[in-house]
Amino acid sequence: MALPYDLIAFDVDGTLVDDTVFIWKTLHDHFGTDPTRREQAYADYFSGGISYADWFWNDIALLRERGATRSAIEAIVAGMRLTGGVPETLHALRSAGARLVIISGSLEVVIRQFALAPWFDEIYLNRFDYGPDGVLIGGTPTPYDVGEKATGLRHIAEAAGIPMDRTAFIGDNFNDVSVAEAAGFSIAFNCKSDALAAVADVVVEGGDLRRILPYLLRSHDSMTGSR
Repeated sequence: MALPYDLIAFDVDGTLVDDTVFIWKTLHDHFGTDPTRREQAYADYFSGGISYADWFWNDIALLRERGATRSAIEAIVAGMRLTGGVPETLHALRSAGARLVIISGSLEVVIRQFALAPWFDEIYLNRFDYGPDGVLIGGTPTPYDVGEKATGLRHIAEAAGIPMDRTAFIGDNFNDVSVAEAAGFSIAFNCKSDALAAVADVVVEGGDLRRILPYLLRSHDSMTGSR
């Protein structure tokens, strides 16, 4: 089959992995962190009052206060499941010669739990760090989330010498809007955001990721009018 997109980027939560909309919310809900401070940090970030890194460290502080540990976090992630058809979809795209990347505000522990890393050429996620006793002590925020996902896709494409019209992005929520607009082709998979559905080239119902393959393994001309 033809491969019209050389670089294909994926979101994680709600796209590659099911049973969570945002892993951060899943963790906060489990550990019972302070909802008022969570909501304030959310509002501050989206109003431009704090940076994404500040928001990340606020979340770390809230989770630490509630005694979050590696074992507890890994147990939560282990209770989730891959979206149907993920291995088959990634295999088909890699076999066709696509360069696959992850650009997501999710956590590295999710990718590790489901052994997804070998499928991808580059991975941009948040990471947690733990002390010798397994207690959460810090981490590293991704440089690319929300509005910066588009920046990430452009940087990856430029470094690989791939024109933006040869890139594709698959995501599910409002924080994927900017990168969906920047990509040469975008798919709203298992979509939870009207804003994303409005800008995506095609909306694909969730349940099985293999449903995206007809849009990524045929010529662009044949996709005209698919939205």
